[in-house]
Amino acid sequence: LHRSPGKPTAPIAISYVFSAQPALQQPFDVRITASAEGITDLDLTVRGDDGLDVGVPVLTSSSTDGAERTWTVSATAGKEGRLYLSVLVQGVSATAQPARDLVIPIQIGSAAPAKAAATEAKTDASGERVIVLPAETNP
Repeated sequence: LHRSPGKPTAPIAISYVFSAQPALQQPFDVRITASAEGITDLDLTVRGDDGLDVGVPVLTSSSTDGAERTWTVSATAGKEGRLYLSVLVQGVSATAQPARDLVIPIQIGSAAPAKAAATEAKTDASGERVIVLPAETNP
């Protein structure tokens, strides 16, 4: 079980747990629980990274006032590496419509996330320092 650290006074707490270790092309579920004090009718919106096929959240349990709810989200990874599931929980209170977001990292495969290429410092013909950065060109 993983919990978002949040702020000490965060109005909405979010926790999540995977049904199984996520693997390439293997469906898995993420159980997401949100709870709040003084906030009702919690609602969940999710969005997956490129390469992460995400289903519609299914409400699996709820308190009578909607201040604590649990959803199950089915997902399948179509590529290896670090993928992210974006979660947004919104609610209703007497004075506002509070919301809380969380990004859930999902590691697919054993490959470590790619690191950004290091920059190279060189000098040009006049001796001035030049920093060479990687570039991508589109045809």
